[in-house]
Amino acid sequence: MNDELKKGAGLVSLVGAGPGDPGLLTRKAVARLEQADVVVHDELVSAGILALVRPGAEVVHRREIGDGSQDALNQHLVRLSRRGKTVVRLKGGDPVLFGRGAEEAEVLAAAGIPWDVVPGVSAGLAVAAYAGIPLTHRKYASQVIFVTGHEDPGKQDAAIAWDRVVRAGGTLVVFMAVRRLPDVVLELRKAGAEAQTPVAVIEWGTTPRQRTVVGDLSDIVDLAQSQGLDHPALVVVGAVVKLRERLAWFDRRPLWGRRVLVTRAPDQAPALVESLRDVGAGVLQLPVLEFQPPESVAPVEQAITDLRTGAFDWVVFTSKNGVDTFVAALHARGYDLRVFGRAKVACIGPATAEALRKHGIVADLVPKDFRSEGLRDALLAGRGVRGQRFLLLRAEVGRDVLPDTLREAGAIVDLVATYRTVRPGLSGDRARQHIELSDTVTFTSPSSLENLLAMLGERGEDLLAQRTLACIGPITAQALAARGLTATITARVATVAGLVDALVDDARTRTRT
Repeated sequence: MNDELKKGAGLVSLVGAGPGDPGLLTRKAVARLEQADVVVHDELVSAGILALVRPGAEVVHRREIGDGSQDALNQHLVRLSRRGKTVVRLKGGDPVLFGRGAEEAEVLAAAGIPWDVVPGVSAGLAVAAYAGIPLTHRKYASQVIFVTGHEDPGKQDAAIAWDRVVRAGGTLVVFMAVRRLPDVVLELRKAGAEAQTPVAVIEWGTTPRQRTVVGDLSDIVDLAQSQGLDHPALVVVGAVVKLRERLAWFDRRPLWGRRVLVTRAPDQAPALVESLRDVGAGVLQLPVLEFQPPESVAPVEQAITDLRTGAFDWVVFTSKNGVDTFVAALHARGYDLRVFGRAKVACIGPATAEALRKHGIVADLVPKDFRSEGLRDALLAGRGVRGQRFLLLRAEVGRDVLPDTLREAGAIVDLVATYRTVRPGLSGDRARQHIELSDTVTFTSPSSLENLLAMLGERGEDLLAQRTLACIGPITAQALAARGLTATITARVATVAGLVDALVDDARTRTRT
């Protein structure tokens, strides 16, 4: 952000949040959210997008400002800027297409406030595309008209020239019209539109709540009302609507309609969250564990010293987090990966190996069975480990299968914690709310299960028993069984991809039956 602006008035950015899917946010919008001191958002901005706001920034719903009016909002933006705050005014869709971004910009400009616009993906484009309706097609429509169904009531000439809209042909996209749908249909019919003209009404487009109702001008009002469609919704009118039958994709994916709770730590969750969204799931996140440095860094420092002197035959990583925390410890002490020297490196699975590869080291050993037992068997399958020295880098608390077996086989094992897992300070009420909103709960480790049950308190097992429980592998499934719970779904391959595949297979099996 411009340092000169920070000395005086702060920059106010009118940022488009897109129609709902966080993946449609532009890179520039993400950068603004990461830089902002204050984010003022509209009602339709999703929680997934607000999660991108930098820690420590103030996040304010526009309705919480003054009396909730547009004037109160405008003046608040001016005040924030004059206090030197960097401000993001976060608006659904595009900030200046049928929003009030232009009005806000006029106020900022008149007050001498520095401002800019970060365009967003318009609902008019994205929502139709997610419903499988291309706005143009060489056979059906060569032009598109955007109109609003909610004009300024104070305008002298508020009426849209519907006759010209109908004569123009092509595709008509009406924003904010679902509550005025009878009026819109009446105006189109009066202007000469045929009763059989195809119409689609798309509610909560690009989100897991998306619903699409298709009809024509003769029946769309009854169809939309019978389905209970409400704001926010987009109306598309024209021959291209007929293509939805062949081109629908977003709401035809295998996990469409499933509400999946992800319990991973915040820095581990994104890969699982995005993979689930890619196959259609509505994803909720409840981080039931987080990572912190170990209680004592002395063992890590001693391990680095011994590694530099060539004391170890093997360095073993049992998690991606172990890789990242150990490499960070090396860098913090002024060392790089040359300290590994002659030591061979083993990783418990491909995700851990990939994390290591990104730091510049290719693992010598990755077992086919991505568990401690698999790594143990792979290490013992060689020429033997007697007399060899192993540096095993992991969490402060972990399973002892691997170190115990290696020691029994005559190896020398230095067990060093590079991090510890702790339970975040989330309330039991929040945990219960997330579970009640979900139909499927995923677990990627026994500790995630134990932490969640600790949050839920009494009768937590009863609440979980009412959901589909999905585990990344048999160890986690065994942890559920120990608590009297049944893993409905267990991944055959203990990876994020394997867990998602297992969920998809389960959904397809249910569909067939």
